[in-house]
Formats: sequence, C-alpha cells, structure tokens
Amino acid sequence: MATPHKAPTAPAPALLHSKQSTTTTKEELSTRHYSDEVVTSHIYAKHRDDDTAKIDLHNYISVIESIITTADRITDTVHRGSEGRLVYSNDSLASAAVIEPPLCTLHRISSELSCKPPGIEKAHETTIEIFEILANYPWEAKAALTLLAFAADYGDLWHLYHYSQADPLAKSLAIIKKVATLKKHLDSLRYRQVLLNPKSLIQSCLQAIKYMNEIKEFAKYDVKELPELPAALRLIPLVTYWVIHTIVASKIELSTYLSETENQPQRYLNELSEKIGFVLAELEKHLDAIRLQFEEVDLYRWLVDHIEHYHTDITLVVPKLLSGKPETKPLIDGTTHREVSVHESLSGKYVILIISGLDITEDDIKAFHKIYEELKRDNRYEIVWIPIIPEPYQEEDRKRYEYLRSTMKWYSVEFTTKISGMRYIEEKWQLREDPLVVVLNPQSKVEFMNAIHLIRVWENEAFPFTLDRTQALLRRNWPESTLIKFTHQPRLQNWIARDKNILFYGGKDPLWIQQFEERAEILRSDPLIMDGGSFEIVRIGKDAIGQDDPALMARFWTTQWGYFVVKSQIKGSSASETTEDILRLISYQNEDGWVVLTVGTAPVLVGRGILILKLLEDFPKWKQNLRIKAFPDVFREYFNELAFSSHQCDRVILPGFSGWIPMIVNCPECPRFMETGISFKCCHGGAHM
Repeated sequence: MATPHKAPTAPAPALLHSKQSTTTTKEELSTRHYSDEVVTSHIYAKHRDDDTAKIDLHNYISVIESIITTADRITDTVHRGSEGRLVYSNDSLASAAVIEPPLCTLHRISSELSCKPPGIEKAHETTIEIFEILANYPWEAKAALTLLAFAADYGDLWHLYHYSQADPLAKSLAIIKKVATLKKHLDSLRYRQVLLNPKSLIQSCLQAIKYMNEIKEFAKYDVKELPELPAALRLIPLVTYWVIHTIVASKIELSTYLSETENQPQRYLNELSEKIGFVLAELEKHLDAIRLQFEEVDLYRWLVDHIEHYHTDITLVVPKLLSGKPETKPLIDGTTHREVSVHESLSGKYVILIISGLDITEDDIKAFHKIYEELKRDNRYEIVWIPIIPEPYQEEDRKRYEYLRSTMKWYSVEFTTKISGMRYIEEKWQLREDPLVVVLNPQSKVEFMNAIHLIRVWENEAFPFTLDRTQALLRRNWPESTLIKFTHQPRLQNWIARDKNILFYGGKDPLWIQQFEERAEILRSDPLIMDGGSFEIVRIGKDAIGQDDPALMARFWTTQWGYFVVKSQIKGSSASETTEDILRLISYQNEDGWVVLTVGTAPVLVGRGILILKLLEDFPKWKQNLRIKAFPDVFREYFNELAFSSHQCDRVILPGFSGWIPMIVNCPECPRFMETGISFKCCHGGAHM
C-alpha cells in the first residue's frame, strides 16, 4: 500500500469519471484500476484531515460493534431455524457507551448508501459523495460515521424481524422493508462474505477503524519515541477510502437481496476482500511496531522512576530490566548450575550487574573472580551476568555463551533472554562496546554507575565499590595503582620503601628501549649520580622470564584509562595534576618510548621518549646542578626546558568504554582544552581489531 506524503497534483485518470470507454465493460473493471496513487490524488484534491467536527471514536466503535454483533446473533438464531426471541445473558451485548450522533448527517449518508446499482464505478462515486458529506470530520471519523449509518440500517432490519412475531407494528414495518427476503440468502457464501463471518467485509471494516483509532491514540506521543508512527498516520486517509468504499459495496450487495435485483460481481467482492485484508495487514504491521516501541518507552519511563526516583525492591527492578515484566526467566546459578528465581537469589541483596557482549575478555573474567571470592565473605552481595546477544542467535553465539557461563561462579541470565530494558541501559547507564558493571543496593539505587574501571585498576581492593572507598584509593600515589603491578622486578618494593628514584619505562620501539637503557647506564656510572643521585630503571611490559608480553601491555593501557576515567569522574573534570600525568602517559601509547620518574611511588614527571633520550644525551649540560639540587628536581627542570622548546601535537583516542566518560579533556602539555572530533570505524562484519 502506498503511503502518500502530499497530495498529488496530477488530474485523476479518466477511469474515475462516470463514462467509460467502449472497450471496458463493467465486469472488466476491478480494484486495480483504483490504485493507491489514483485514489490519493482524487481524495487529496478536495479533502484534508479536518477536525472541525469531532466524535468520541471509542464510544462510536462500541455502539457500532454492539449493533452488528446483536444483529448477527439474531440472524444466527434465524439461520438455525429458531424463530423465538433472542435470550440475553447477564453480559448483555448492549453498549454502555453514550454518543450524540449527527442525525441529519447520518440520514444523508444512509441516503447515499441506498438503492445504488452494483459495480465498482458506482461504489467509488458514492464513496466520494460521502467524503463530501463528512468533509469537516477527521479521516477515521469519516469511516466510523459511515459504518454507523450502515449498522443502523442493518440493525433496524433484523430488529424488526426479531419482534415481528409478536408486534404487529414491527411485522408491518418488516413487510414494507422486505426483511423476509434476506432469510433465503443466509446460507449463501456471498452473504457470509459481507456479514456473519469474523473475516467478513463489514467486520474487517470495523477492525480497520479500531486500528485507526489505536494509531490516533498513539499520536499524542512524541514521534521521536515512536518512529513508526508517522508512516502509520500517513496510511489513514487511504485506509479511510477503502473502508468507506467497502461499506458502500456491502450495502449495495444487501440492497440487491432486498430488491431481488442483480448482485455485485463476484470478482469485485473477492477483490474487496483481498484489498481490505491487505489494508488490515498493513495496519497490523505498523501497529505491532508501534506497540513494541511504546512498550519500550513505557518500560524506559518505569525504570527511570523506580531506579532514579522511587527506589523499588531489587527483585522487582531486575525482572523489569530483563523482560519488561514483573516476572522473568530464572537465573542460572554458576556454582550449582540450577535455575533460581530472581526473588530467591536477589531478595535483600546488593546486586552487581555485569552487562557485556560475548566478547568479554578473559582478563575481565579473572578480575570478576577475585571480586566474587571477596564477596563470599559478605553474603549481602550477588553478581549477575547479563549477556547482550544480537538477534538472530547463531550457534557460535550459543557455544561462546556456554563457554563463558561455564567459567563464571555467579548468576547468569539465560542465553535466549532478549533484554527489554536496553534503551535504559544504553541511554542512562551508557552501555557501549566495553562491559558495564553497575552496583545496585537492595532498593535498586545505583551505588556506583560503572565499577569496571575500579575493578581493572584495583581488582578486589575496590570492593565494596562506594564513593568513600574510591576516594580512599585515589588518595594513593597513582603509580602505586597503575605501574607497579606491571613489572616483575623483585627488588622494586625495597626501592619504594627506601624512596629511591625510579625511572619506569616502556615503548613500542626496541631500538629506543636499547638506547634508553645504554644511556641510563652511562649516567648511573657517573660520580655525581653515584654520589647521592642514584636511580633505578624498571621496564614495564616484560613477563617473569624477561620476555616482552603484549597481553600485559594491553592490560597496562586499559588500567591507565581506567584510572583516568575514575579520577575524572570523581573530580568532575580532567583538570588535575594526576589526571594530566595519566593522560600524558596515555597519549604516549603509540610512541617509540616513554618514561615515568617517581620517588618511591610519588610521581615526578611523565616524559615522551624522544625528549628523554635528548635529556640523557645532554647530561653534561645539567649534571653540575646535581651539586646543589636533588636528582628528581634537576631531571624535571631540564626536561621542562626541552619540552618548552619543542612542539608536538598530543592525540588521544578514547576507547568505546561504557558508562561515564569525559567530554572535555584538558591537554596534558598546555592549559588548553583538547580539540574533539568524530571518528568512524567499520570491521566489515568481523571482530573488532
């Protein structure tokens, strides 16, 4: 079905006129001659969605349905050979709805519906005339008033017949209206094609009006939240035309029974059945999408209210987050592998939600295991893994899920669970590519928005993931949290305890590493350095046997990012000495080399490799200063001189972390804000590289 966006300006084709060419007979005309484009051009030429005159569509539908259903009940008793009165049950078919119909308008419509010859031409002309009568009504009201006029006439016929056995007046009126002639047609397929059948033309028209009413009810919501709504609304004028056209054709068919004249062409009725069926299918398709979108909107608002404002029991919030309903599928216990209800497993507990795709790393899972072992000492906490798996599910996805779940001792959500609260998770908790770890208290209040960075930096030391605990961890010198665990130097703790000068170093270029180590040894052998200014060098990124370890370095950079995000989030910006040091180090991730100078764990400077080599090369220029100042001070002062005289842009590419990330970042080298931009990446359907 076409969805017109504006009224076509082209004139209606000749087939819409009353006179047809001699080569086209009535029997040859069909609904295909009245294409959606032709119909919309014709009705839009004179009509718009005018709501000058409004009706309570819901009440009108109720009255129409009551009339047609009751009349069909009477017809059914007649068809079964029972001439007795229809006995009503306690659930009477009478509608309780109150309407104030425009009587004169209904009479005009009824007149238009009466005594018309069969055929699609006359049905089209009559439909257009009814459009003229109802010009001041909205589209869906046009259809409802037309069906009400039909229902009033149809119901009147069978009402008179029903009472004609006992009421002389009803009997006389029934004779005048020739109601008895309808009895002979009750067995015919044609009659049941029009009425008495749940899929009959009239019942289909009623259903279409119900669908249009539902669509208009949704129209009060923001189309940004219901993106399917505009397309559905654009269908309504065309649907209105075909509903009225079908009602006209049905009334003409009934009139032929009463007048015992030529019926509608069977092909025409069949085409109308097909057409109105297609109309319903289109409306259903759009409505299904709108209902799903509305459920998402409704759930989103519920989650906002009950997580952020009116804190609600965790056993109510988790099921709503997972399935959108108060009840959801059981969780799977990672230790017993049995299914456990949400209420049984989470009632009264603090809940740590791990939300991730199937690409969650082994490193993260190992870190979660340390948290889990810590939680075993405090039975107030539980962990739940919520896997985000795009549909359609693949067998490889299931295998990966089963493998991951087998490595987890905590609760997991079932593989086939489609997460209903994804909009809330993505918009409020800001799930992106990276895993998200949200800590909720027993009343579903968020205790920590994304603890993944805390876990990556401090592992089980971060427990119980509170603001106070985080601030306590941040009071430590940052190298203690982000550098020390990435080296296997056995004497490091002793050096730290003695507050020795330590140069932590690393880089991507083996040649730079070699040059740095050679020049550092030259300095270490100088008498001025040996006489009170000694330092140690510690390589970052080697495993226990001294080999380069790429996996270790990947965790190293993830840790630096984690510390930067946590520190920026707690402070509210990236403008602090600590965050600038970390960001400076992060900006050197793809450099040939870099160095962090500390005294014990207290940071002194973070330097780019090329400047560090220059500083070591220029040792003769600054070594005399060691007679009056300490090594760290002299080292930093000369480094700052070199940095001031050089210029190199710093670039930082923020990974796709979930949760809060800084939108404004201070440059680690100067007082300015770093420029922001947008980058795009496509992996052509493959794994992220």
